Amino acid sequence: MRLLLTLIFLLSFSFADVLRIASASSFRFALSEIVKEFEKRYKHKVLVSYGASGHFYIQIKNGAPYDVFISANEIYPKKLIAEGKALKSSYTVFSKGKLVIFTLKDIELKNYKILLSPEIEKIAIANPKHAPYGKAAVEFLKKIGIYREVLPKLVYGSNVSQAFQYVVSGGADIGIVALSLVIPYGKGKYITVDNSLYPEIKNIAVITLNGKEKEASKQFIEFLKSKFAADILQKYGFEISSNFHN
Repeated sequence: MRLLLTLIFLLSFSFADVLRIASASSFRFALSEIVKEFEKRYKHKVLVSYGASGHFYIQIKNGAPYDVFISANEIYPKKLIAEGKALKSSYTVFSKGKLVIFTLKDIELKNYKILLSPEIEKIAIANPKHAPYGKAAVEFLKKIGIYREVLPKLVYGSNVSQAFQYVVSGGADIGIVALSLVIPYGKGKYITVDNSLYPEIKNIAVITLNGKEKEASKQFIEFLKSKFAADILQKYGFEISSNFHN
């Protein structure tokens, strides 16, 4: 009897899908919890790669075998759909990200002008060429009128996670990064950037051409819209709204 149960258990896993996800690095902590619960409920194996949304767009466009793409902006998923590399019907806006100014230094974060202080020699942001949080950071600096002044101070991570690590490692004095990375770190101090000062960081999930035949792909997209996922995303500082428009 025990042998029979063991065989049934193993067979159940042999029929499960392996789901490959390409995700913006701002989701690293939240997505790890969501994936863990998804695997538990659906018995699929999920493999996640984290990086800049723009880099994943290029990879998927060129045939990288990802099944689901999670982007920190809407531009790249829409491009993949237009190019026939992702399914329009799967396009899902499930949250919005928030930008913060973060530091481990013993300085007072009164307002945005701290970035002009002589105490701040290096400011870490994600590369605006590929990373939505980097684009948002540049737009913010331009809107408050100090971009040209702080430009010599800027150091660029290939994605927002790397920019965050520059601050943590001491490679930068301060960073303009994702709230979703700062919250789980639990150290340092930050101020939230007013969301009127940068473009919305809409978080989008789509099923790629590679994943269109996998049931796991559809199940994962639906799971991202579940209350469980929403609660996790809110815990890490993402904004959840029923008023998003696809």
